[in-house]
Amino acid sequence: MSATISSAIEPLIKRKVFANEEEAIRALLRDYLLAEIARRRREVKRFERTYGMDFQQFSAYLHERSALLSKGDLTPEQRQALGQAIMQEEDDWLDWKVAQEMLESWLGLRQEVVA
Repeated sequence: MSATISSAIEPLIKRKVFANEEEAIRALLRDYLLAEIARRRREVKRFERTYGMDFQQFSAYLHERSALLSKGDLTPEQRQALGQAIMQEEDDWLDWKVAQEMLESWLGLRQEVVA
């Protein structure tokens, strides 16, 4: 174990917060993983509340709106407004996708670390 990690954990062991370095590292790692999982779940839930659907449904919705933009009988003003809305939704889609993938990654890591 590196000297930096040992010196960072040493006060916790001296104060009997943890019995030893291994216990400290496991507990701190577990807490960190759980915090990241909770953070990503909040991000995903925020998008679900905003759009009233899950990611798969939102992907289909966005695809339909993009098709409407290219094939729909819209006035120039409607086309511009829809185009701007779709651009924002595409930004949200990408952020949502990243949050979803990171959540899955943290959940997988939790299975490896906790097991």
